[in-house]
Amino acid sequence: MIDPTPSYRCKVSEGNTHGSLRIGRRRFKVEVIEMSRDSFCVRVPSVIAKKVAVGGNSRLFYQEMLWSVQCTQKWIGELDRVDLELKQLEELTPPKMKTKPLSGNAGAIAAISQTDSTLPVAMLGAFVVVVLILPAWGGQWGTSQAMCSAVSSTWTALNDLVTGNR
Repeated sequence: MIDPTPSYRCKVSEGNTHGSLRIGRRRFKVEVIEMSRDSFCVRVPSVIAKKVAVGGNSRLFYQEMLWSVQCTQKWIGELDRVDLELKQLEELTPPKMKTKPLSGNAGAIAAISQTDSTLPVAMLGAFVVVVLILPAWGGQWGTSQAMCSAVSSTWTALNDLVTGNR
């Protein structure tokens, strides 16, 4: 038979110790001092520890997550405080579901550093076709003069707009 190894306990850093324990209908502030993959060790004042029975279930809210926990051990800690060993029974935090609009818009997924070169290449191709190739085809069709005058009037209008000459 293979015996499971106990979980490794990690000390919780000083800024991340705030949590709350719900016993019945009341919430009490607790200090989470150690945690593992399947349990928490919390430190509470002795007044609150008297309300927690070994084997009793309660709810622990810690780091934006809600857990159903069971007290497995109690021992006296430091300065009139009691340490409680809380075994995780179930995670009660509801998953956050992202809702999409019915229009089917995809959100902006691409990173800022990623660029799509399709539009510049298409614009360059359209420029080459309109300015260089269509006048040559227009010579065969008899519309070369109309295309050249349209391109040159557009170029003149843009030049006047940019330079401010009018």
